[in-house]
Amino acid sequence: MHENLSRRLDGFAGSKRRLKEKVEPEWIEAAEKELGYRLPDSYKWWLREFGMLRLGGTEIFTLAPPEFQEEAPDDLINQYRLNIEQDWIPKDRLYIFKPDADAEFFFDVSQPIVEPDVPVEYPIMLFEPFGAEPEEYADSFVGFLDRLLQERGH
Repeated sequence: MHENLSRRLDGFAGSKRRLKEKVEPEWIEAAEKELGYRLPDSYKWWLREFGMLRLGGTEIFTLAPPEFQEEAPDDLINQYRLNIEQDWIPKDRLYIFKPDADAEFFFDVSQPIVEPDVPVEYPIMLFEPFGAEPEEYADSFVGFLDRLLQERGH
């Protein structure tokens, strides 16, 4: 499906395929149930094939095994729950990567998709807390990964 990106991720030092502990389909279903909408198809592909990408010492949010979810700082649902506790964070943002205090990346889920047989992708937005309004960084999760790798010369 995403062969070129898959090869590039395999060659990137901060990425690894999940060989022993794969993200199980049940974990994805549980995450979607809690969120109330479907996750992007390309994000689910990445979860199943890789599930880990570290850039500059920070990991893109993944899905941890349910028994470790509450303690996992890089778990998507753990971060979602923490953000809900902060009533000032807009509800249409599902954060996926916070590399530093100056940049945060999130799925724009202002128009969530719940229908079962519809392709799902959400734009990835870049929010710079001390800057302007969020701006579109990529139109999909694979576009996000592609741009991050390009910016790092890979």
